[in-house]
Amino acid sequence: MAWEEDTPVGHAHVAGGNTTLGIPEVQDVFVAERFRRRGVASTLTRAAERLVAERGHRRISLSFGIANEPARLLYEGLGYRRADLKPQRVHGTILIRGRPVDVDDTLIYLVKEVAVDSGTTRSS
Repeated sequence: MAWEEDTPVGHAHVAGGNTTLGIPEVQDVFVAERFRRRGVASTLTRAAERLVAERGHRRISLSFGIANEPARLLYEGLGYRRADLKPQRVHGTILIRGRPVDVDDTLIYLVKEVAVDSGTTRSS
């Protein structure tokens, strides 16, 4: 969770198992609209990287919708690179934040190496 004083402004989930690439995956990154473009998503993503590194993992993954150019720019700017995986179509009803949502999207998966020894990250 990301907070500004007592106000929650964003969140991200880290899935540790049963992910598309079989490595920890950052999921459901969300920042309230009025707090966007302030570095909140970058801070949440870096926190997820540190958590994964602290738990002894060497790589982390995430995905974004193929048409979501701001997400692509954000994650590539943080050092994520395309995974060796074709774009994946997601079609049907999924649960997001505990609610069913109908989706029809194509996801691009990205990966990044994390430095386990110091908890810092580096591009792969």
